[in-house]
Amino acid sequence: MMESIAKELSSAIELRKSIQAFQDSGAIRLFNGPGESAHAELRELAIDLFRQGERDHFWLTQWKRLSPATLDSVCDFLSRSILDREFKASLGSIVLMDRSGIASESEAKSIYGVPPSGRFSVLEWGVPYRIQLENTKHPGLFLDHAELRRWLLRTQKNKTVLNLFSYTGSLSVASGAGGASRVTTLDLSKSTIEWAKENWANAGLSTDAGDFIYGDVFEWLPKFKKKDLLFDTILCDPPSFSRSKNGTFSTQKDTQRLHESILPLIRPGGILITSINSENVTERQFLKDIEAAAERCKCSLRVLSRIDLPPTFPTGMDLKERYLKGFFLVKH
Repeated sequence: MMESIAKELSSAIELRKSIQAFQDSGAIRLFNGPGESAHAELRELAIDLFRQGERDHFWLTQWKRLSPATLDSVCDFLSRSILDREFKASLGSIVLMDRSGIASESEAKSIYGVPPSGRFSVLEWGVPYRIQLENTKHPGLFLDHAELRRWLLRTQKNKTVLNLFSYTGSLSVASGAGGASRVTTLDLSKSTIEWAKENWANAGLSTDAGDFIYGDVFEWLPKFKKKDLLFDTILCDPPSFSRSKNGTFSTQKDTQRLHESILPLIRPGGILITSINSENVTERQFLKDIEAAAERCKCSLRVLSRIDLPPTFPTGMDLKERYLKGFFLVKH
């Protein structure tokens, strides 16, 4: 078993050697089981690498519980096989996030070594982001949006940006590092807004250029409209489901309603970057809901491109439906 697992993981690393992000990033999806594994158990596993200086930390996500033998083989490979040949860094820790069944409610736990205490910085495209491996359900950086952050770095000079459902604010940081004149960051979670502030400050960005709001998107979007605020770029990446004092939000039911509140805030010629992570909503339905919102708002949208997964998220195993669906749209 160890030999077959080592062969698959080695192949994944070989694939990534030709990807520029492999050399330029301290945060990368090292193995994406659902899209690149033929091994029944490994298809339920993803491995993310977070580099802290010369210490490597691995975040493992399992969607179905791996057998102890398989998990031991993966850890053995990470601890012995990779480091000398590929990374030339010492192993710091291996952390496991179990998203199988009821266990998905628990936090990640270390299964090898000792993770850093609290948050630490990793570099992606030269920009630092704050990562947390203990006492959390997520490290704080969505690696499937790596190419989006790279695009923001290249395109947001002197732009005004609104980041909705911001989580830890990585898209805000990328916009700010790309020269945005002002970035407004909005999230319903007080703890992640504080994390977003920390990310902003850690990147050395001006406090005058960043606004951070703890609140409900559906409360704040009408406030922005009342103030006649317009933005050059709006980023929208909502959770599949959320609950607030004002009710619930679901991408299956409320995508059109959400975009009806967003579209009036985009200046003519401005860009909406909108995405969802859901297997329950098709890409076609997602776009249909957005177009219906545009019709209600009496504006037109042109699709510039899709939001695609980075090359470190291969989907060669013919997944039934891409979980990440998203578009770059320009408003006319």
